[in-house]
Parts: sequence; structure tokens; C-alpha cells
Amino acid sequence: MPANQPLWLRAVIRLERAIGEPIESAVRSETYFDVISASTRVRRKVLGTAEGVSKRCLHLLNLPAGSDIRTMRQQLARMERRLNQLSHDVAELDEDGSGPEAR
Repeated sequence: MPANQPLWLRAVIRLERAIGEPIESAVRSETYFDVISASTRVRRKVLGTAEGVSKRCLHLLNLPAGSDIRTMRQQLARMERRLNQLSHDVAELDEDGSGPEAR
């Protein structure tokens, strides 16, 4: 460390090295990755269970669940894309003069 650094900066750097090195070595260990993957699996299972319960409760009340709305939005987006494609096809036919008016 250069001698011209302020005392507080030297203290912060020393503290960061004292704390940071053990944390970095722990994060790079196999145990860390095992814990992260296990916690991810548990989290996904808990969220799936909670979503299933809430979905059943909402359906009992004849209300749509979030997954129902998501599915409906996907279907609507597919219909909009198809409608846009059909509109484009009709416009091309009209430009070519092969539409119903040309007959």
C-alpha cells in the first residue's frame, strides 16, 4: 500500500481483505454450489405447491388463476399475429389486382 493513502482507506482495505477472502473462498467451494442448487429445488417446489393450492382455491370460487390468464394472453397473442398475417395477405392480394373487385 502506498504511504500516501489516508488512514481510513487503509483500514477499509484491510477490513475488506479480512472479510472478503473467506467469503470468496466459501462461494467458490463445492458445498456452496450444493446448497444453492438444493435451495433452488426447495424454492421451486414450495412455489409450485403454493401456486397449485391458490389455483384450486380460485377455481373453487370460479375465478381465473394467474396461469389461466397467462394462457389466455398467449392465445390472444397468437390470434393477433395470425390476424396480422391474414390482413397482410389480403392487402397483397388487393395490390395484385386479383381481389374480388377485379372480377
